[in-house]
This record gives sequence, structure tokens and C-alpha cells, in this order.
Amino acid sequence: QSQSQSQSQSQSQSQTNEDGNPMTTTPIPGAPSRMRQIGSADFETLQELKSMPQPKKGTLPPVIFRSNFVASNNSKRYRRRSVSKDAAKSNPRTRSGYPPSRPMHQSAEVSYLSDGASNQNYRGLLNLAAIILLISNFRLILDNMMKHGFVLWNIMQADLTFTVMSNFPLVTGEVMLHVSVLATFAIEWALSRGTIGEHLGMFLHGANINVAMLISCGIVWFFLSSPLAGVVLMMQATVSWMKLVSYTHANSDYRNSGRDARATLGLIKDVDERELDTAYPVNVTLADLYYFWFAPTLTYQIAFPRTARIRWSKVFSLLFRIAVTCAFMIFLVTQTIIPYLDLMVKDLEEDGKVSTATMAEVLLKLAIPNTYVWLVMFYLYFHLFLNLCAEILRFGDRVFYKDWWNSSEISSYWRLWNMPVHYWLIRHVYFPCIRRGTSSNLAMVIVFAISGVFHEIIISLPFHMISYWSFIGMMGQIPLVWITKYFDKKFPGSSIGNLIFWITFCVVGQPMAILLYAIEYWRLGAEHSGAGTVAECCGSECEL
Repeated sequence: QSQSQSQSQSQSQSQTNEDGNPMTTTPIPGAPSRMRQIGSADFETLQELKSMPQPKKGTLPPVIFRSNFVASNNSKRYRRRSVSKDAAKSNPRTRSGYPPSRPMHQSAEVSYLSDGASNQNYRGLLNLAAIILLISNFRLILDNMMKHGFVLWNIMQADLTFTVMSNFPLVTGEVMLHVSVLATFAIEWALSRGTIGEHLGMFLHGANINVAMLISCGIVWFFLSSPLAGVVLMMQATVSWMKLVSYTHANSDYRNSGRDARATLGLIKDVDERELDTAYPVNVTLADLYYFWFAPTLTYQIAFPRTARIRWSKVFSLLFRIAVTCAFMIFLVTQTIIPYLDLMVKDLEEDGKVSTATMAEVLLKLAIPNTYVWLVMFYLYFHLFLNLCAEILRFGDRVFYKDWWNSSEISSYWRLWNMPVHYWLIRHVYFPCIRRGTSSNLAMVIVFAISGVFHEIIISLPFHMISYWSFIGMMGQIPLVWITKYFDKKFPGSSIGNLIFWITFCVVGQPMAILLYAIEYWRLGAEHSGAGTVAECCGSECEL
């Protein structure tokens, strides 16, 4: 009789919430008998889980941390109150609530860290991990400064006579890029009016765009001694080349496909009212071309999504964050990467080669700082700088990247990491190859080859050396694509592909590329200037 009373009491307790109000239950069809009846709160949890966004192909499923606290609106500040039974037991409202004979073990329950535990919440452990990460990295930077001193101060004291605006070859290269933009507009205007034929016009487009790129490469190779100025010009020349290719390719399709411009505009949301009736050749104006040339995109279209106005508070906020992030990145490079490269340079000075032990040591020491610099550079360019350009130009589509950090396949990383380049490659390289009968695998190889060539041009030319490490690195992504796709299909939802991605990029790939380029550039700089350490090279004509 006492057992039946306790069972009925536990049942009545399970049917009431913490306030003593009855709690409705909802049956789950097809569920095990022990969990077919659940409370309304649990049912809401299931509804929340169903509404969660599902993982995209090639990315990890989300890990959801759901707090077991609910808001109570008894006051304006919404006190947070636990719904846990254990929390209720440990905070009795009356002194007679816990007689000595009260049973403390009332049901069969699994341990909190077991798989079958409900409402697992590891937020406190995440806070602990963040504290440990912060302290450990601060200790590493402190040890580095105690060992090598404040390297940034030594570089600031050097005779750095280079200034971007006063460097005549760089200014000449910038002017040449604008000349190519004006020539592109003139050729497209003649094509849109029928002044010149289609074949002649496309030939002139190709000649103009490629000659501008070759002139920029020549200026960097023969006249710019500073790698910093060379990287700036090559980046802008590459971006301009890709933009003008897209401009001519898209307008050729508008001109020859016979598609209705209104159908194209119907696919674009948030278009300015002034652009609703835009059609080819009305779009062929110098203002339209220059808007596209400055916009944070590489793919031209007849109209772009636009925002209603410029939010100047956001502009100033982005400028402030850009300044702080740039300072932090310069500190990381000078204080945590250059000293480790100097360690490798000492071996080069003594033996003329780097020992395997030193290479492995420097590689591991570079892994963490390089990862930080890479992530900071990503945040600086893809989030801050591109959002700044978009805000000033009222450019609406600001999905410049997606959740590449969840990639379970290498191919997913390259699709999500840099959306402007991804859009350009699939629109102007991949699908044109497919339409010509190329297989998808060969088209993928062509895409990686083109990307590798441009990576090599941007890195090698400013440092005045003929190298191939970036191209090899890009082509080495192809077998990794197949390997990670195999693991993703074999073990769906697992982290194997994501771990391969992080290890190959942050532990092996990028630190090894830095070492290989640093060795070649040290040899080049030693031949011309006789500089010893990397920090000394930064102060001479060969800046790292």
C-alpha cells in the first residue's frame, strides 16, 4: 500500500511543474514506452530542435547547448529560475521540507556526463576552456618577449623610407589599372551600339584586360623593390582583371542570349527603384562600371541588392575595429612569427641549410601564431573591410563568407571561405568548362590550377623570385578533396574531415609554406643586401 501511494505521489509530482500547476503531457508516436509521455516543456524543446537549421552538405552538424533555465517575469529584470528537480530540492522554502526519512533516491537516472542524460549544458566548461586558452597564450607571448625582446620596437627604429603614395612605380601601376577600366568601357560602349563587331570587340576586350595584367606584373618585377608595394599592386591588378573579365563575359551574355532583362531583375531582391527598368545596353555607363569596380564583389550583374541608406555610425565603428585589428595583427607577426624565422636563419648562416630538427621545431612553433594571424586576417578583410566597402556603397548582399570552419570536406571549405572568388570561379570557369563537355573532375582541376597560378603570382612576383610552392599547395588540395569526401560519406556527421582540414591548413600547410618562402627569400636577400636576420631584412630594401 505504501509503495502504491509513493508511486501515485511520484506520478502526481511528474504531472505538475515547479509552481504546482498541472503540466500537460504529449504522446510521441513510435517512441519507446518509457518516453512516450513527455511534458509540454520537453515537447517545446523537440519543436525547437526540429526548427534548428539543418547542416549543409559538406559541413558538420550543429552542436546545440540548451540552457535549463527559463525566464520568470515576476520582476522587470526577469529573474532566472532553474527548473531542475535537484535545484528545487537544494533550496527548500520551509524548514520542514526535508525530514530525516525523506527518500533522496527516487528514480533510476544516468550520470550527468552520460549519453542518455537530458538537458546537458557545458557552458561553464566552455568558459573554463576560454580562460585556459587566454592564460596559456598570454604566457606564450610573455615568454617570447622575455626571450627575444620587443621585436616591433626594433623594426620601428629601422630606417623605413618606403611610403606607398610617394612610390612612383606603384602610382604608375594604379593609373594603368584605371586606363584599362576606361578602355573596357569604351569597347563595351562600341559593342552595345553596334559600332564594332562581336568578334573584334571580344578580341579587344581580351587584349586590353590581359595587357593591363602583364604591365602590372612587369612594374612589380622590374621597378618595385618593396614586397609590400608589390603585393598591394598585384592584389589590385588581380581583382581588376577578374572584375573586367566578369563584366565583359556577363555583358556578352546579356547582348547575345536574348533573355528578358525583367526576368533577370526578378531574381534580385532589394533593388533600387531607379534600376527596376535597367536593361542592356542601358547599363553600359561609366558610373555603372566604376560602381562594380569598387563594389565588394567579383561578379557583374545588371543590378545589385542595395540598402536604403549609409549608416555612418557603422562606418566609423568598422574603421575603429580595422585600426585595432591591424595593430594586433602587426604585433602578432613581428612578435611571434619573425623571431622563429630568425632561429631558422641562424641555421642557414651557419650551415647553409636548415636541419630537419630545426625545421620541425620552427614548424610546430609557427603553427599557433600563424593560425592566429590567419584568423585575424580573415576577420580583418572578409568581415571588416568588405563590410566597410559595402556600407559606403550601399551594397546589400554581404554574405562574403559562410561557416567554413565547420567544413567536413576540403571542397566545402573552398566553397564557403571566399564567396566572391567562389562565385567568380563557378560562373566564369567551372560551368563554362562543363558546357563545353568537360567532366566535373577535370573542371575542378582547372579551377584549382587557375587559383594556384594567381596565388603564386601574388606571392612570388612581389618577392622577386620564381617559385611554385603555392601552386603545388593548391594542386595538393585535389587528393584531399577526394579523401575528405570519402570519410564524409563513410562516416556521415563525424569530425574526421574537419580535423583533416584544420591539421593540413594550420599545422602543416601554411607554416610549411612560410618556411619554404622564407628560406628562398633569405637567400635572395642575403645575395643582394647581406642582411642577416629576418628582422634586419625588414629594415633593409628586402622587407618581409
